[in-house]
Amino acid sequence: MGLKEKRIIKAFENDLYPALETEIFGAAGYAVAMDIMWDTLMEDRFSHLYNDTFPKIYFLPLIEAFKAICVDDMGVDLLKAGLKKVMIVNENDEHNIERAITFEDGVLKINHSPVINADKVEDRTARIVSLLEDKLEDFAENKSETTTTESASANENTADTPNTLDINELYNQSFVTSVEKQEIFSEMVEGLGWSCDMLEGKLTFGEDKVFDIQILGTYSENEKSWLWAWANTQSGIPEKFLQTSLAVKALGEAYKVEDFTTPKMEVESDPGVFFSTIASVITGESCYVPLTFKGIIVYVTITSEEADSKARTSPALICSHFSQVAANYTFPHKYSLFFYLKAKGYEVELPGNNVVAKNGEDQILGIFDLKGRLMKISNSKLNVQA
Repeated sequence: MGLKEKRIIKAFENDLYPALETEIFGAAGYAVAMDIMWDTLMEDRFSHLYNDTFPKIYFLPLIEAFKAICVDDMGVDLLKAGLKKVMIVNENDEHNIERAITFEDGVLKINHSPVINADKVEDRTARIVSLLEDKLEDFAENKSETTTTESASANENTADTPNTLDINELYNQSFVTSVEKQEIFSEMVEGLGWSCDMLEGKLTFGEDKVFDIQILGTYSENEKSWLWAWANTQSGIPEKFLQTSLAVKALGEAYKVEDFTTPKMEVESDPGVFFSTIASVITGESCYVPLTFKGIIVYVTITSEEADSKARTSPALICSHFSQVAANYTFPHKYSLFFYLKAKGYEVELPGNNVVAKNGEDQILGIFDLKGRLMKISNSKLNVQA
């Protein structure tokens, strides 16, 4: 693969794939494990077609098939139970759909040429639907009889087929919510000095704003290193103030996120904001605060009923917040909006290139370009009949 082709594939992965992945997750009703071998998705002389053929061959059939399977909760439950992951690869430029698309041992494998027969989206969709319907029904029928055997087999093969999470996806899922939390807390303590008692687990702003904290980790500007609080045995931090840090570690152990389980890391730039963005959202904390002590930046998370009560719940404020964040930061807009609205309690659908979210009578519509970048976001009231 030449440099030009590598750049085209990387651009697709960075710019176009996040929006497609969001649609895949939305159609399935959960975050499907995706194993995409990008460096195999190439065919000489046709790289200029990839932006058109990749979606048609690999991703649109998945989206439509998942929609067909997951028309009700039964379909979603069966898919979650029976589909371990989707593997996308091009091993031999195969284009016969019966050989190119298979479903064995819980792995849906699309081993297809990246350009041949691109327009046969419906044929590939039908193939995936047929495989899933047959195999998932078999799985459901045999599940009660094979639970013990499957559990033992899963334990034996954990090293070969681990459940994984991508840390960058976690960050993008958490980002917009985290920005909201940080803005709210900043407004609450604006202009106030602070003091912190690590042994008591208290952070005080001004004279009377006292917050319970959890200690997440520290970054040493001199050593250029990050140390998770759960690994900081020398500081004597009481374990009750390490629960958020330990929760992140447990997540890393369960889903093979190495950055969450490595006690100390040598890094040139401070990863504290990145880690804190994820940690504060996935653990339900009110926000995070970086505290500087003589070359050491200590990252703590805050619990505050006052801050939580100020969370943006009205559709107009949600739309305004997302619009401002999209204008000021670089992140996958469509992907992140999906998870932001989910966190707000909305039912989210992904028709075409849009995001439609409903919560009772409230509706939010996000319109995006082909790269998943926000063009417009608005809210309205649904007509609800008594």
